[in-house]
Amino acid sequence: MASPSSFFGIGIVSILLVLTKAKATVPIFVLGDSLADNGNNNNLNVPLLDKSNFAHNGIDFPGRIATGRFSNGFNGVDYIARFLGFPIGPPPYSTTTELNQMLRGVNFASAGSGIQDYTGPGTINMTTQIKNFQKVAQLLQQALGQNRAEHIIATSMFIIVHSTLDVSLQSWRKEFLYSWYRTSRLCTIPNKPKSRRDLHRHIEPAFYEVQHNCLSESESTEFTASRNEIYSYSNIYRMTSDIIENPILFGITDVQNACCGNGKFNGEVQCTTNVTYCHNRNDHFYWDWFHPTQAVYKITSQMAFFDSLIYSTPISIQQLVMGI
Repeated sequence: MASPSSFFGIGIVSILLVLTKAKATVPIFVLGDSLADNGNNNNLNVPLLDKSNFAHNGIDFPGRIATGRFSNGFNGVDYIARFLGFPIGPPPYSTTTELNQMLRGVNFASAGSGIQDYTGPGTINMTTQIKNFQKVAQLLQQALGQNRAEHIIATSMFIIVHSTLDVSLQSWRKEFLYSWYRTSRLCTIPNKPKSRRDLHRHIEPAFYEVQHNCLSESESTEFTASRNEIYSYSNIYRMTSDIIENPILFGITDVQNACCGNGKFNGEVQCTTNVTYCHNRNDHFYWDWFHPTQAVYKITSQMAFFDSLIYSTPISIQQLVMGI
């Protein structure tokens, strides 16, 4: 199901960014779930819960278009891309056909998917997302030659946003990110999901107990020292907890009610054309029953991008891009 797997306030949802030989402006490749999906699920035969290419989603997106983002406007990937100088995040894989599109990156994320292949039946699971990346890498190699294609991949940023519904995140496949990226394990985060009813009705940030850090200090040092890759791990749980506990500091006044929906807390019914939506969207934490508003996506993206020690480890995304 897309909804619980993408609930923004839950602790283990995280952003992991990996970059090799960093540059000021880099292609961006995205793997993840509904927090990152920007249209890959639009034409899939999946439940309505796993789609958002209909009103009132996208009401604040340029042109008021429901693109497939689970947001009233931009999502977090869009803001990170904007901080890097792009007008918007990379296009979805489902509509990427031109080489010039691939050269700025591709978004492979699929709402409802998870690290485990059995998470979100019918969605594009992590294994398939990686295979789709391999196809893009092969197309780049065929069009540009092996040396230039390898250079592009080696100077790219990979954003990984997963995943709340997986029972445990135990390992990353060794073939991850084709032959140019050779990470065997980045995260081990066992989690304990609460009931779906809790997810719908009790707007709290701490449904999951994070029992292990994504990378221990010793593992982080070994990972960075033994490979050319550098990374930034952004703790969204801490970000959202700070916003929910001190909303006024961030310009948010409502951390309980969803903007678009129906029922208790406006969070018992999915955001569709058949429900109402609020007009003070920038004041709300929640856009729909699980996902944040564009305003919160922007706030958390700023935290991840610019704050080094508070919300990201071992460095911020800005430092990652600068190669620090």
